[in-house]
Amino acid sequence: MDFLRSKQAGIQHDFTGALAAPDLFVLDEVEKYGIESSISVLAYDPVQSLLAVGTNETATTPGKVYVFGQKRVQVTFTLTRKSSVKFLKLCDSKIVVVDAKNELSVFDMTDYEAQPARYSPPGIVSAVLTDPSLDWVFIGLQNGEVVAYDLDRQLKSPFLVPNLWRERSPKARMLPVVSLALHPRDLGTLLIGYLEGCVVFSLKQNAPTLYLQFEIPPGAPGADPDRSMLNSMRRPRVCEALWHPTGTFICTTHEDSCLVIWDSRDGRIVQARTLQDTNVNIPCGPKPSMLSETEGTIIVRQPLFKVSWCSTTNPDDTSILVAGGNLSVTPNKGLTLLDLGPTPNMLTSSVQFVSDHFASPRRQRILPTPAELDVVDFCLLPRTSPHYAGGHDPIVVIALLASGELATLNFPDGQPISPASIFHPSLSLIHPRVTTANLSPINRQRWLGMVENCDKPKEIIVGGVEHAKPLRRYENRTVLQTAHLDGTVRIWDLGLADEIENEKIMEVDLGQVLERGVDLKIERVAMAGSTGELAVGMETGEVVLFRWGKNKGYGRTREDESLQAMSRTESGSATGAIRDAKSKTDSTLKEGLLPLCVLEQHCGSVLHLACSDVGFVAIAYQTGHVCVVDLRGPAVIFHQSLSSLTKEAKRSSFRKSHEKPMEGEKATCLEFGVLTLEGDEFSSIALFVGTSHGRIATFKLLPQGPGFVCNFVNVTHMEGPVIKIIPLNSDSGKRAYATQQAVANLRDGIKVPGVLLGVTKSEARIFRPPTAKGAHRGWEDFDCLSANVVELETHGVCLSCVMSNGVVKSYSLPGLKEISEVKIGQWFEKNRLADIIVTGAGYIFGWTSESECLLLHMWGKGDTCADAPKDTLYNPDTPVPARPTISNFQWISGTQYVTAEDVDLLIGGPERPMSRKMIEQMRAEKRQAAIDARTGGPAAAGASNQDGVFANMAKQIQERTERLNIVGDSMDRLGESSANFAEDVSKYVNQQKRKALLGGLTGKWF
Repeated sequence: MDFLRSKQAGIQHDFTGALAAPDLFVLDEVEKYGIESSISVLAYDPVQSLLAVGTNETATTPGKVYVFGQKRVQVTFTLTRKSSVKFLKLCDSKIVVVDAKNELSVFDMTDYEAQPARYSPPGIVSAVLTDPSLDWVFIGLQNGEVVAYDLDRQLKSPFLVPNLWRERSPKARMLPVVSLALHPRDLGTLLIGYLEGCVVFSLKQNAPTLYLQFEIPPGAPGADPDRSMLNSMRRPRVCEALWHPTGTFICTTHEDSCLVIWDSRDGRIVQARTLQDTNVNIPCGPKPSMLSETEGTIIVRQPLFKVSWCSTTNPDDTSILVAGGNLSVTPNKGLTLLDLGPTPNMLTSSVQFVSDHFASPRRQRILPTPAELDVVDFCLLPRTSPHYAGGHDPIVVIALLASGELATLNFPDGQPISPASIFHPSLSLIHPRVTTANLSPINRQRWLGMVENCDKPKEIIVGGVEHAKPLRRYENRTVLQTAHLDGTVRIWDLGLADEIENEKIMEVDLGQVLERGVDLKIERVAMAGSTGELAVGMETGEVVLFRWGKNKGYGRTREDESLQAMSRTESGSATGAIRDAKSKTDSTLKEGLLPLCVLEQHCGSVLHLACSDVGFVAIAYQTGHVCVVDLRGPAVIFHQSLSSLTKEAKRSSFRKSHEKPMEGEKATCLEFGVLTLEGDEFSSIALFVGTSHGRIATFKLLPQGPGFVCNFVNVTHMEGPVIKIIPLNSDSGKRAYATQQAVANLRDGIKVPGVLLGVTKSEARIFRPPTAKGAHRGWEDFDCLSANVVELETHGVCLSCVMSNGVVKSYSLPGLKEISEVKIGQWFEKNRLADIIVTGAGYIFGWTSESECLLLHMWGKGDTCADAPKDTLYNPDTPVPARPTISNFQWISGTQYVTAEDVDLLIGGPERPMSRKMIEQMRAEKRQAAIDARTGGPAAAGASNQDGVFANMAKQIQERTERLNIVGDSMDRLGESSANFAEDVSKYVNQQKRKALLGGLTGKWF
């Protein structure tokens, strides 16, 4: 049968050859990018400069932790059981994860092969706290207790803080811990937030020192008052409790969207406010912002999702960043920044002055995020310091939206930052989500020259090192173009498990070119492999064309842009359906993809695009029209409806056609080629258009004057919608695309004998265009969703088809005999099999989830991405900076300085076992002593080494005991020290008063 098909197609050679061996078809996982499921939590370590995201579980896989570094550095950690990531912390070389099933897992970034340490706390976990200077993780439980886990020794600590609020509210059914925070300068003070209030707990004294409970008296408005409750006492529940960067104040957030500022010394309320109103705890009736235009109706506020107290390089110059808390009628909620400025000195400022400081911030602004989406979490990226709860001198804030997408803003001005300039490509796939994607093989030399030169922000995430990869110098690059919901297109090298020489992500913004912020959904993207020209088709019908070049308007100001816009309006730069777009280039771009023109034909949304390497672009519209643009003008050289082509085909046919007119016919596939059409004596540039009704229309592009014309030739009928058209050289089997070399050969009269391979959902047909029937083969039980002719060098070519049952079937050419069948359904989403792209080099690109893509290779060894060497994340030569300590005044006033070693003794106790480093050191010393003994070294040296091991152990135990005794003695003498200090201060104040009085008298009389 395959021999007959070869004869019917008019082909004398077998193009498949050795590729027919079925054992060649073994799939390799080459590259994987993206996030498999929705993001649940974010974490950042400024010391190692690593960003981590935790995800929710899917129907088949557990949650994961993705850790990203510089360039393409990425390592994925998978939870040991099926659950979602609930809490995520980066603590030096450890990744601390608490999942939705309340199990603590600790992953080690220095040893990927080691199983994570696991611990099941005695209850439901409701809060988690780590500190960069400590080896402990504090865990708040739903029963109100706080326990600790030793990250270094990987065991539970005897430390336990009971439910301290139970004494104040013995009848309450549930009093969970909602937040935990260490004092930013005092390791010995822990702020515990319970559902009904907060407690300042002293680790030194092992006792609470301050209780805080917010009460709204009768008549006070609160945040969202119910009129029936206005005249009663209210106690809003606590959501979160956090410290001022210097520990001077405490901020509590509540379920009614109130922010309450407390004096951390005596627990007085300094200010109670919402984002709109102040002094909401003072009886005065409802605030104006709470009342809507309809009398008697109360406007509800968003809940407070997260609050962070930030500072500049000066910890006293602070601001509060709030997610949520806005009125429900606010159109763009975003993030709210209360820029408070320098904190007043509590010793010299009045209570009212301090209250006004929080009531009237220096400025209040909304940092914009995508409309109609709430910010449910955010992560600050500090410049250098990991301390101050991650809020010291932040430069970027990453917002997690309710949809699971990300938005990145500059801090504190709120300017949006493109992820293309600072993030790993995996994060760009959800920033925002991808609407459509295209994979193009781009010439390597052309791609290496496509390096954008623009004003980009400084790289922020610079941690980690990529593992060594091979370098492929002679292959085309697999360049991915992704279109996103915000109207941006990002272009980057997907890689072939090799060293990526140009790893940068390019980005074009359609909103800037079209000068609008709405209706920016992109339907199709196409890119030319040799020239790098880009075409983007919009849902609204516009097609924007980009070309690589240097921006002549680099550095121009907004005033210059307005003047140029006026001059363009006066002179009129539009020519027919095409209008010039060169002036819409970003002024910060020196060299890159520049907008060339915008084509607007008013024919509905764009269905398909094809970019040739010789300067032609074909566009298919929703209305059934097909348009061809010559970029040398640019000029429209063809624009016609497919229905009119049916009439032309009937007139050109000698037979009487009884077919009914094709109603609603649309183009489904576009392809350019160079070959000799049936009946011609020369080769020409041809355009082939496949339709939804199974027809393939052939057009000839011929030079005429200074440009080209596009002439319709004829049509061929097939069964089912056309999904792929591949022009082939009938002598060599090579693909006969419209390349620059093929077009240059036309000038020399070189003929390209060609056939066309058309693939529909129902069949494949090889024929000589435009009308010959040729040979065909129908599919048996399943539809074909995607197809291409693939080539393995030194072996041959074949047709590979992605079937609807999740199988890739390969067929010989030209015989169309089945030679292989491999399953891919276990990798890709079943409802997105039609989006799979098969490249000519045998790579299969598809989507494993909504925001994760995978590249497979057809002729591999069965390798997976998990088998590949891992990138290096942790840098041991980057130590954690010293933690801020108490001030001199705090020390003079009686605050005891507590070090990390003291905390280790207070929490771990004297029986804390030795660390792994100490044990390894002991073992190394023992090994060295044994080696010295075997080699006949001096006995004294061996004895000295042997004694050093046990002497070191004895010394460490003795030091621990002494430190514990010191802490105990300090607690015993605390009352005596306080009394002596008070007496000394009293004497000092009396002396100063007497000196001041004598000085005044001396100045007055003498």
